[in-house]
Amino acid sequence: MTRPEININWQILALSFVMAVGLWYAITVRERMEMQAEVSLTYRGIPDNLMVVDGLLKSYTVQLRGPRELVRALDTKTLSASVDLSVLRRGTNVITLSPPSVLVNSRALDVMGLSPNRLTLEVEAVMERTVPVEPRFNSPQLAQALKAENLRTIPAGVTIRGPESVVKKVNSLSLEVPIDPQSEVGEREFTRPVAAPPQVSCSPGVVQVRYSISGIRGQLDVERTPAVNVRNAQNYHVVPGKVQLRVELPETLTTNKAYLDKIRVVLDVQSVPPGGRRIIKASVELPEGARLLGITPTTLTVTNTSK
Repeated sequence: MTRPEININWQILALSFVMAVGLWYAITVRERMEMQAEVSLTYRGIPDNLMVVDGLLKSYTVQLRGPRELVRALDTKTLSASVDLSVLRRGTNVITLSPPSVLVNSRALDVMGLSPNRLTLEVEAVMERTVPVEPRFNSPQLAQALKAENLRTIPAGVTIRGPESVVKKVNSLSLEVPIDPQSEVGEREFTRPVAAPPQVSCSPGVVQVRYSISGIRGQLDVERTPAVNVRNAQNYHVVPGKVQLRVELPETLTTNKAYLDKIRVVLDVQSVPPGGRRIIKASVELPEGARLLGITPTTLTVTNTSK
């Protein structure tokens, strides 16, 4: 029995051998080097009811070794790793870091180590509550005749969300409100962001601030004889005959007689029958810009002396 004739292409065989040797040399024999590369970190799977308060890193360092040309050609800016945090629990959590998959799957590059090789994370429960916003003027110096007042925010409170240990200590959020020293009398309205403690968010993050600029106001004690709202006033006897008022008004009008004369105490006596007697609540009339702070007494005894 004769053997089949086998044709061997020695040129192709020789070329394949040379390429194999070259590849072996490129990977194992050629000069190798080591380098450090920075790997950016991303996180996924954090439970909605938990928050990492300490220990998160933006990146870590990986030590690589491989052929010099290959190591130098590596684009380290694209190296990234994703960390699954779905297993987090309250307290201290240790998470082991892994090199990027592109390095793990490379046959030419060896990963020598990571620095750091793990994360130590402090985790707290998330807390949410609504607290008031407390605005205050940070520069209350205005012209001598002006006064800033009625400072308020809309809404009056915001919802804060963050680590339980921080949020439970926050009873209010202060808000500094600037004043233009050259302000004129009138209403002011603008928006301003609310500052929250670190790791705490607030909703809404911006509130509307309102306040007014008015003339400086003063207080004045005045005495008034009660007037009755009928024509035959002489038929009504009022006890006591004087009423003491404390009034707030623009300071520039505290000595203006025409303005002060508009402050009156009036009694509605139409319900008092002839020969009868009633206790009537005093009614105070004030000019524009004035505000009643107090009245003594608040009620008076009225006698109708007619028959």
